[in-house]
Amino acid sequence: MKHIDIRYNFIREKIQDGVFKIIYKPTSEQVADIFTKGLARGSFERLRNKLGLFG
Repeated sequence: MKHIDIRYNFIREKIQDGVFKIIYKPTSEQVADIFTKGLARGSFERLRNKLGLFG
């Protein structure tokens, strides 16, 4: 599983160097959910608009 160790260490180093920044996003702001979950109409429309998609 060395390939996982290498990827993990690469990401960890980038975070320590300030290249990557980890920020918290509440579920209500996770735009990827539109592709992975069944959402209520309001949540779907809000996320769709954040993506710049209009129906």
